[in-house]
Amino acid sequence: TIHRGRMGVSVRSAHFYRKVPKELTEGTALGGIISVVGVLTALVLVYYTSAEHLSTSRRTQLELDVQTDEFIELAFNITMENLPCRFSSIDLFDASGTKRLNITQDLVKLRISTLGDGHVMGMHEDELWYDEVEAEDGHIEFKPGEAHLTFEDAEGEAADIPPLPTLTTVEEFDAFAEGKELALIAFGAAWCPWSKRLDPVWKALHNNLFLDGGLLGIVDIASVNCAAPEARGLCQAQGIHAFPSIRVYRSHNTHSHEEYRGERSAQELLSFIEESVEMNDELSEWPMEQGLSDWHPLSHISHISGEGCQIWGQVRISRVPGSLRIAAQSTSHSFDPLFMNVTHHVDSLVFKSPSHDLDSRLSEAKALSQSHNSSVGEAALRHDSFVMHEQGTTLKHYLKVVPTRRVDVQGRGLDTYEYSANYNEFRQSNLRPHAHQEQQRLVPNTIFSYDVSPYRVVHRDHASSVGAYITQLCAVVGGVFTVFGLIDGMLYTGIKAIKAD
Repeated sequence: TIHRGRMGVSVRSAHFYRKVPKELTEGTALGGIISVVGVLTALVLVYYTSAEHLSTSRRTQLELDVQTDEFIELAFNITMENLPCRFSSIDLFDASGTKRLNITQDLVKLRISTLGDGHVMGMHEDELWYDEVEAEDGHIEFKPGEAHLTFEDAEGEAADIPPLPTLTTVEEFDAFAEGKELALIAFGAAWCPWSKRLDPVWKALHNNLFLDGGLLGIVDIASVNCAAPEARGLCQAQGIHAFPSIRVYRSHNTHSHEEYRGERSAQELLSFIEESVEMNDELSEWPMEQGLSDWHPLSHISHISGEGCQIWGQVRISRVPGSLRIAAQSTSHSFDPLFMNVTHHVDSLVFKSPSHDLDSRLSEAKALSQSHNSSVGEAALRHDSFVMHEQGTTLKHYLKVVPTRRVDVQGRGLDTYEYSANYNEFRQSNLRPHAHQEQQRLVPNTIFSYDVSPYRVVHRDHASSVGAYITQLCAVVGGVFTVFGLIDGMLYTGIKAIKAD
């Protein structure tokens, strides 16, 4: 019993928080208010401390990029507002000597209307032009890559055949196209070699149409020399930028047209005209049968006055400075730089690590086509439009690419790429309209120049430990208790001293 008594005394003497009998304490109204405020303050601070513990903090540092990947991928979804898909070429150049022209792998081109109404004109298909060549044995062969321009000479270079109409003004164009059920107009340029090769074919076709009495008054053809100063306004109004361009106008309508894309031979052109006239005769009977007085055989394209191209996909690039170029290119046309318009809209453009499996590439291509690219990289260019304000101007983007690594709280890493973008427009000083020298016919284009940084940014997420959380809680509760205890003591002593005086 004596031993237990001594143990109790020893334990009580170690009590740091000794109790004061309630009879010896005094409560005040001010002290009660201070206590309530102190409890509320402690609860608020405990809430914020707990919320901070449950969240993660991010620390950022810069380090040397030691990745061993030789290539990365540039994925994009770009719409060229006034460049047809058949002329759009995607080229890649870099400092290591890589030069890839007219890239088609992993890329999709979609023909669209230039009116900005989202009208889709169909998927792009590559075109083949042919040259008719007579072999030694007398057989006719065709070589792909050039235009087929030859045709048997038409009879009747006689005086009674009127000359081929040449249009120079918008008024002449309207009068000519509106006066015929079917009108074919060849827009060319005197300096263009392809236009020169088309001239004899076009004259032969004109002679054959005149000699074929069944087509007189229904079909007619004409030509426009866009190199002539008086015809420049007409060519600009029609949006001509590639020579030669053969356009088809139907049913006295000058506001819609088709591009002739067949072989450039008088025989093929004549067959096309005969089929078109036959089709128009069949379709012209439909309105009377259906009671559609305002129906037009080509109503499905009557609102299309031009063509643009939406291009999306990805190209593999080296980790060296380089550039991606979108420009007009054709093996059977020439281009006037003053007629070109490279205004474009960037829905998305991202750099990312290469995808090796087919499923990943398909999902990323779908995300790009829908402009939902948050899963494939960080895009500084997204839903941005860039307008060409001056003729013959190249639009250039400068992209500074920074590799980025994100590490979560479990230590798992994800490598992505971020970039900053700057934009500039420049015009070649030696650019001249209708220049005969090849080096002076510099076609405006869109360029994306990129440079990958040798350093990478690392973002690491951190979460506080349970021990740190408990320490913070103790500091908050103890600090609030101590501070408000001091405030209560000072107020109590001060008020008591005032009352004593």
